[in-house]
Amino acid sequence: MRWRKVFSGQEDQVREVRRFVAELLADHPDCDDIVLCAAELATNAIRHTASGRDGFFTTEVSWEGRTARVAVGDGGAPTAPFRREPGSNLMREADRGLDILARLSASCGADGDHRGRVVWAEFHPTDATVAAEACLPLSPQPATSADAATLAGQYAAWHTWFGPWTGQWWALPKQPSGSLTLIGESTAGALARRLDALQVDALQVDALQGNSRYAGRQPGAPAP
Repeated sequence: MRWRKVFSGQEDQVREVRRFVAELLADHPDCDDIVLCAAELATNAIRHTASGRDGFFTTEVSWEGRTARVAVGDGGAPTAPFRREPGSNLMREADRGLDILARLSASCGADGDHRGRVVWAEFHPTDATVAAEACLPLSPQPATSADAATLAGQYAAWHTWFGPWTGQWWALPKQPSGSLTLIGESTAGALARRLDALQVDALQVDALQGNSRYAGRQPGAPAP
């Protein structure tokens, strides 16, 4: 699964990046480390690239199997990350953030040039942090495979999965929406009822909007 979101290049957006990543990876054993690294990448983009000068940056999160990846695309800067000149006072703060990235992630790097770069980090849970029998969301446990298949079939507009570390069922809309976000329930049935209710609400809103189009129209007048 992969998600991407665009943020304005302002300091207050670091908090939004934290929330965005934490919601998506709430069930990952390295969630705290990944959120911290995402915040450092966002801060670096805002303070040390063109993104922070009335620009924007993108944050992309992906999770497949045991591998989670976070990447931030910025507006570019004259000096590449991970290649700071010794003794450069200007970039010491950025260096500290990138040191955190290198220390916490399994691998990290940067692609691009002064016109724009993507700085990324990958995370692979170790056997010490993942129980031997645990499965990640893309590989449902046998006991939940039937429920996972049912949810996937009935709610095609949503990513749905079971999180073994939280013991919760999760759903995330495939198409970004300002009103819909990550939701969780304790059972597959409860999640299905929640999604059904959201669908009913959406139909009611559509019906009300449709009726408003005809309000005040004279009998026999053409439909708008």
